Amino acid sequence: MKEWIKKSIDKIKKDWIPVTALIISIAGAVYQFNQSNRYSNNTNKILMNSAKLAEYDIDVMIYKIDNGGDDNLDYGQFRFQLDSLQQNFKTIESIDPTSLNTKQSMNYQVYRQNLNAIIYKMTSYVNSLRVNQSDTPKDTDKLHIDIGARQNFYYGSGDSLKVLVSDFKALKDKKSLYDNDYKNALKKLEEQK
Repeated sequence: MKEWIKKSIDKIKKDWIPVTALIISIAGAVYQFNQSNRYSNNTNKILMNSAKLAEYDIDVMIYKIDNGGDDNLDYGQFRFQLDSLQQNFKTIESIDPTSLNTKQSMNYQVYRQNLNAIIYKMTSYVNSLRVNQSDTPKDTDKLHIDIGARQNFYYGSGDSLKVLVSDFKALKDKKSLYDNDYKNALKKLEEQK
């Protein structure tokens, strides 16, 4: 009788070990899939938050242009927003695109490229306001805000805001930023040939 019980237990162990291993493998795969989806969803939220923060920084710069004059505006008042945009970009850089699905990875790359271009553009527009543009910018550099400079700044900041608003909407709607930003532009270029 003891022998029969021992053989039965050994048979159950042999039969259940592969089943248990299969269950553990399936549970691991489901966990990994859920983690990947969670990372992609969190990345989408981070990109949306980034777009809103960048929009805010540009709006603050526009407010300063609207409410300041040559006598009281200096580079330091804009450096804070430019630094904030750079910090925003560094946060985006910390995302690991290899952990994202294909669509989200492309959205990350397009948004990162757009944000980088916006930072470059806004830095250029702020620098163009400096009275003395030959030296490295200092916080005390005075800004010259005449009508032409304002119009130039408004054009660049307005263009940047359009990109951010468009990217935010596409991310919110879970659409492709590539299709939204580049595919149509490429199509127009092809039509012009």
